[in-house]
Amino acid sequence: MELSVGTKLHGFTVQKITALPDIEAAAYEMIHDASGAHLFYLGCADDNKVFTIGFRTPSQDDTGVAHITEHSVLCGSRKYRLKEPFVELVKGSLNTFLNAMTYTDKTVYPVASRNDKDFRNLVDVYLDAVFYPLIGENPFTLRQEGWHYELGKEGDKPLIYNGVVYNEMKGVYSSPDAIEEHEVMKALFPDSPYRFESGGLPSAIPQLTQEGFVAFHKKYYSPENAYIYLYGNMDLEDYLSYLDGDYLSHFPKTGKLKVEIPLQVPFDQTREVKASYPVPEGDDTAHKTYLSMNIVVGSALDQKRIMALKLLTHVLLDGNNAPLRLALLRAGIGSDVSGSLNGSQLQPVFSVEVSGSDPDKEDQFVKVLYRTLQELSRNGIPRRLLEAELNSEEFKMREADFNIYPKGLIYGLNVMETWLYGGDPTACLRFTDCLDFLRSAIDKGYYEQLIETVLLDNTHKCLVTLTPEPGKEARDAAQFAQEMAEKKRKMDASQLQEVETIADELHARQAAPDTPEALASIPLLQRSDITRKNDFEHPQVTQEGKHTRLVLHQFTNKIAYFDWCFDLTGVPEDLLCYAYLLTDVLGKVDTDDYSYEELTTLADLYLGGLNFEVKPYTCYNDTNTYRNVFKVSAKVLEKNEDKLFEILSSIALRSHLDDKKRLKEIVSEVKTDWDNNFFARGMTVATLRLMSYFSKSARSMEHDQLTYYQFLQDLWAHFEERVDQVIEKLQQLLPAFFHQDEQLQSLSCDKEMEKEALEKMAAFTEQLPHSPYAGQPMPQLEAPGKDEGITTSGKVQYVLAGGNFHDHGYHYTGAMKVLETILRYGYLWTKIRVQGGAYGAGTRFDPSGTFYLSSYRDPKLAESLQAYRDLPAYLEKFQASDREMTKYVIGTISLVDTPLTPAMHLEKAITARLKGTPETVAQKKRDQIIDCTADDIRALAPLVKDTLSDGYLCVVGGEGKIQENKELFEKIIKA
Repeated sequence: MELSVGTKLHGFTVQKITALPDIEAAAYEMIHDASGAHLFYLGCADDNKVFTIGFRTPSQDDTGVAHITEHSVLCGSRKYRLKEPFVELVKGSLNTFLNAMTYTDKTVYPVASRNDKDFRNLVDVYLDAVFYPLIGENPFTLRQEGWHYELGKEGDKPLIYNGVVYNEMKGVYSSPDAIEEHEVMKALFPDSPYRFESGGLPSAIPQLTQEGFVAFHKKYYSPENAYIYLYGNMDLEDYLSYLDGDYLSHFPKTGKLKVEIPLQVPFDQTREVKASYPVPEGDDTAHKTYLSMNIVVGSALDQKRIMALKLLTHVLLDGNNAPLRLALLRAGIGSDVSGSLNGSQLQPVFSVEVSGSDPDKEDQFVKVLYRTLQELSRNGIPRRLLEAELNSEEFKMREADFNIYPKGLIYGLNVMETWLYGGDPTACLRFTDCLDFLRSAIDKGYYEQLIETVLLDNTHKCLVTLTPEPGKEARDAAQFAQEMAEKKRKMDASQLQEVETIADELHARQAAPDTPEALASIPLLQRSDITRKNDFEHPQVTQEGKHTRLVLHQFTNKIAYFDWCFDLTGVPEDLLCYAYLLTDVLGKVDTDDYSYEELTTLADLYLGGLNFEVKPYTCYNDTNTYRNVFKVSAKVLEKNEDKLFEILSSIALRSHLDDKKRLKEIVSEVKTDWDNNFFARGMTVATLRLMSYFSKSARSMEHDQLTYYQFLQDLWAHFEERVDQVIEKLQQLLPAFFHQDEQLQSLSCDKEMEKEALEKMAAFTEQLPHSPYAGQPMPQLEAPGKDEGITTSGKVQYVLAGGNFHDHGYHYTGAMKVLETILRYGYLWTKIRVQGGAYGAGTRFDPSGTFYLSSYRDPKLAESLQAYRDLPAYLEKFQASDREMTKYVIGTISLVDTPLTPAMHLEKAITARLKGTPETVAQKKRDQIIDCTADDIRALAPLVKDTLSDGYLCVVGGEGKIQENKELFEKIIKA
């Protein structure tokens, strides 16, 4: 049916239609007349369909009610009376995205799928969840997802809090960044909902009552406050009829619901905030302060200005050519500088942050900041910087490569940033209009005016100084324990019994299976809906001497994707950390041809991306056989290929690795980044550390994790005495990185671009030196340790256990992939997340032989390890109906069949080549997944039991919890 403005269809009225040629779509804005719900449809040919429903949900306190509601509505609804329909969906859906997110002032529920039947199932479960949840009749939902009392098992059974969101936010507030952000929002928005933590402060979450919880949902989760987004190739008329008949028409609008986000009145002067974050007792506090200037920059509804400010943020603060970043670093204010523009709220905030600083640098920080901005405002921003950033942004917009995320999802989330405030939802999708405006603004002095009026003259600012406080975590924990002891003391015997009774009933509910009738309510595809043939990449592969060439033909819209894997397997262990350091240095030092600032500008002007990494590729069926490569990945428009090779040649052959001053700056920045983000990287650190106990390839990869951080700490402490040695080793490694010996050269582009692109690749490689390490045997690396506890100032843990099942005579089967799904959303979900309170848990079996179990942001430690030890007994008795097994199989295939971008297709082909994976093996694995039975899962019990019997474990987490369980570890390491 042809739609036009004013058309009425199934209760909806079309209000506006906009052609969007930049994304090859048409936008339809509609209103549902009876309920007042807003709808925005992006019609296009994309079969990866997206649905999102969003609500304005401003917070009125720090209890995290918006966040807890987001979790809780997915725990059972009118049609789907299960404990957690969300989990059942994940188990058995072919979704390409399924999640929910809480922002500072809105909550959104997006789903995506390429399968029509599956997409309708997902939409229906989500709509029933948001409009008809069981949270009112089931008080245990708040207790599980929010908070509840428990009595601990140790000693005199202390009174404690537990709950999924409560523990999640304890993990979030283990980061100085989260503490600083909360202080910023409190200071900038003292009269606005933005002053509250929508995710919930751990100290405030237990103040949320069942009544307040239910009232919040009743007020905000109404179609009158709903914004529905649809994207992709679908029968729109059918969906409008369904939305109207099944949901929206049952909620007549009242005209009384006005959810406003009040504007904060600007300040007449900058406000200053002093706060602290915890570091361990005895830690040196020098160079660990964070300084930030934060400025409210107007309204998200002024999209052109916000886009200009985003551009300005990148120009001023991102990259090695950013003038404000360079000015602050060169003034010695700190060791790293970053900037951001938070545009996902009605009043966006521009921030400049310096880390690795000291409290006495605060005045100098402000002076250098203002002086630099004043100079740029008066003298002008270098035109080349603005043009480079514009070209970089245009490349990203045109390519629309969002990695594993469907582009329709990202478009929808961007639309919500204006639409929910009454703005134009198409503004962020009209790329050409926006880019034309941003380009024309260069010659009008627009960016300099923004600096003057928005960043300098604007007094709606706050200056935050966040200092380290040794022992704060221990003191806070002691005070909390005292407060909880006092609460317990005031409880009489009946109240304590009630605490135990409620906790026991909650655990019993969590452990009890859903009824077959309830499970059958979730719509399910059949195994016959799954494509059986494996989607294996078939690149064209040729051999020219020591060079293997891989060409993958696909439509790339005039973008060429280049990839080199230079073999460096023979690099000895004593050079591995230096190799990872060199990847952090390349492109960030001067060359004979360009300064490092100019290199960054040229890359932004002419390239879509240029990345360097050291990466081991493990043999597909043996974790102890691998090849280390130096990987260069680049993407570039056809017209700019020559510029790519000019830049690469300059970096590869003429880099100034002997610049001691610049090298010191880089080491300082990289170390500071690790200092700031170690806890956030805790899962990766723990995973590779654990695997290094039993995998030779992991021992190599681990040199880029904890071992690398320790290397950086030692190097920084002795930089002056070691710098000459460092330079010598980096210069020794450069010809091992870029060389003309054993390598895989890969290319993906439009067919007509191939010949010339390959000739340029060959010409670049021919000028490179020979490598002393290419084609050599891998070094014999020793395990760094075993069963280690790695302590941080965090409040939660990452708990891992695993081993190498090949060592016990077992071989990989596709049933292991299905078992990952079963454990992630079954056994581990219940034991670790639901009962234990962790944010997440999972497992991984790799064809190379490695296997591990993990928990994420886990308040427990010993209990999680016990759950792992109990797993073999669970598997021995595992039972599942054919329907349940089909659900697990479909959920597994959903993860295997993630839609890929051109760059991801090329990487998939490269990985198969370097790992040596035969197509027959990949097909066999897929067949085993599709045909998996409960018997196949039970047959894995001995494998899990024998592998876990090796006793390998690794934990990254809070010092207190690790010390409480010190008998579990052979070594405790302070991060």
